[in-house]
Amino acid sequence: MLESTFINGYAFWLLFGLLLLASEFFMPGLIAAFFGIGALAVGLLTLVGVIETTSVQLTVFSLLSLSALFGLRRHFKRWLQGTEDNPAVADQDDAGFIGARVEVLSDFNDGFGDVLLNGAKWDAESSEPLSAGEHAWVIDHHGIVLKLSRQQP
Repeated sequence: MLESTFINGYAFWLLFGLLLLASEFFMPGLIAAFFGIGALAVGLLTLVGVIETTSVQLTVFSLLSLSALFGLRRHFKRWLQGTEDNPAVADQDDAGFIGARVEVLSDFNDGFGDVLLNGAKWDAESSEPLSAGEHAWVIDHHGIVLKLSRQQP
């Protein structure tokens, strides 16, 4: 049985593993990385003499890569992308609006008016009557419309 010394050597598996890991940067999908880890593991096992034949190398590569892919991808994907199931519905107060003190610029007619927040004019709504010159606090927001209250949250 004649086996290729190129595929049988540890250098092939180590280079193949590094290429697969590098390909993840150019085509991210969190798939090639697990095959790269499998190839690196086979390369190291071949280097230390644990694996010798090509058929065993291919079998170990397949088992390690697929096990890592199906067993770890879900955890790594959550770690890299976050845990929000639906970012459109999630709390979007990453700007830190809630709890901010604003100055009322115009009297609120029918619950709507303008306020000053961080030096910018914002549209706002409130169920409480607010007059120009008063201060209020942001209790929520829907897009670019702030919801206000006289009471600090």
